[in-house]
Amino acid sequence: MRQAETGKVKFVKDDTLIVAIDVGMEMNHGYCTTPDGRDIRPFKFDNTREGMDKLWGMVMSSKNRFQCEEIIIGYESTGPYGEPMVHYLMKKPVMLVQVNPMHTKRVKEISDNSPLKTDDKDPRVIADIIKLGRALSIVIRKAMRLYLRRLNNSRERHIRGTDCPFESVTAIGLSVVSRIQESNERYKM
Repeated sequence: MRQAETGKVKFVKDDTLIVAIDVGMEMNHGYCTTPDGRDIRPFKFDNTREGMDKLWGMVMSSKNRFQCEEIIIGYESTGPYGEPMVHYLMKKPVMLVQVNPMHTKRVKEISDNSPLKTDDKDPRVIADIIKLGRALSIVIRKAMRLYLRRLNNSRERHIRGTDCPFESVTAIGLSVVSRIQESNERYKM
């Protein structure tokens, strides 16, 4: 997400639950682990409100199971698909971090000598990057600044002639959904 201001995560404590998420357009893949290696199997959840509720249920059950005090949720997102999840998790008592997709690719190559993409492997790699302290904390910009940034990016893509209609429509749709959610919360609808 280009609209985020970043800063490196300093360290991960022993009593921290690390939740790694590989964000997709319709389906996300999650994984919960601790710094000492206790973990659960990777799981899938939809990129919908029900899917986010399923994610939060998995996070809380893992937190209780492993008796963790803090939660770090890290994600790798390429494009606007992670925005609904980020807005959902911003209201939760967690630390959100983002992992650079290039770091994920390189660590994946190092760990098993294969850059092939498998959705069950990606969240584990993202968790390893967070454990190493190579994730970036994020600060999400609000309404008008975000809207202006998106307009500028769209303008630049249009000038270069690389604007993909499907991606533009998807980004606009996700933007509208997040604005509706913000309005509903603001006016308690």
